[in-house]
Amino acid sequence: MKAVDVFYLEHDDISCITVQRTDIVAGQKIIDENGTIFEVYGLVPNGRGLLNGISSLLVHGKFEGNIVNLVDEPKGVTNEN
Repeated sequence: MKAVDVFYLEHDDISCITVQRTDIVAGQKIIDENGTIFEVYGLVPNGRGLLNGISSLLVHGKFEGNIVNLVDEPKGVTNEN
C-alpha cells in the first residue's frame, strides 16, 4: 500500500507512517521498500483520520520509501488505492 506520509524523528529514532487503512494493529509487522522489517509498536490517535480511513503507525528505526507491505500479506498483494 502507498503511504500518505512518512516522518522520521532522528533524535528518538522513530518513524511515523500514515496509511489509508485502519485494520493494522500494534504488534503487526510491516516492510519498507528496502525490505527492512519493522514491528508496529503503537498508533497515533486521530479520530478524524480514522473516520476517513487513515491510520498513523509508529515504528522504531528509519522507515524508508513510500510503499508499505504487511509481512503476512501474500506476495503480489499491495492494497494500492
